[in-house]
Amino acid sequence: MEKSYGSKTKLTLLSTIAAVALLSLAGVANADSSPRMVGSQWAVFEENTLPNGDLHFFPATHATTIPTGGVEFPFPDATSPSPTYVNFILNTFTTSLIESNTITATIRVTTSSLLTTFVGNPNGGCPGASTSTCPGTVRLFIQSNLPSDGSAFCVGGNKNVNNYWWSNTPVTATLVSPGSYYLFTTGGSGGTVTLSVPLSPSDWSNICGQFGTSNLPAFDSAIANIKYVALSFGSGFFFSNGVGVDGTTGTATFQLISYTIS
Repeated sequence: MEKSYGSKTKLTLLSTIAAVALLSLAGVANADSSPRMVGSQWAVFEENTLPNGDLHFFPATHATTIPTGGVEFPFPDATSPSPTYVNFILNTFTTSLIESNTITATIRVTTSSLLTTFVGNPNGGCPGASTSTCPGTVRLFIQSNLPSDGSAFCVGGNKNVNNYWWSNTPVTATLVSPGSYYLFTTGGSGGTVTLSVPLSPSDWSNICGQFGTSNLPAFDSAIANIKYVALSFGSGFFFSNGVGVDGTTGTATFQLISYTIS
């Protein structure tokens, strides 16, 4: 099972906190029970490595609205001279939930060729496989608005460990059954895939890799104070270090068809 903690994930999340303030149009709090599928309300965050070796994490764009429903964006090229990876598609959506709620996202991955290959950021390692062929995954992510308290020991500073949660079960989503995460495959998804996870504390882990069961009151407080809903892209042992496409094999588009809370 992958781990949500690690130096790259920490850097990515801290950058998200700072960068999201630049995206006032990424979404607004509203009375809807689920976020609207409008491209301007979904911000896409990417990262690349600059020529001097520094990591550059940035809000790349907003998604585009799909006329038939949903939003989409193109995968960045992970094989360019400055390899680029997508980390998050995120919506500013304030809501209060409880453990009986379930978050569900339906997704589709289209490619220009049946040979188009996905590339997970190799800095996450790839258990049981070559890092050069680790394709990466996408999973549900929520960020809460709890007070800073310095509890995120794996990050340092004054961050609250219970503000960042990833869906984390061993169940892989396929065309025929929902799951906690989707593993990117050559040639795209071949149809619609469903990510669906109840807000059970045993199914979510925080930025330091702790499951909600380790502190039930904190988990319940976190899901009652959600500030952002998102999908997170990662590879190997990390959940948000990014995924791209091998540009020599074609192009690919990620489609978020729906994101619902029930």
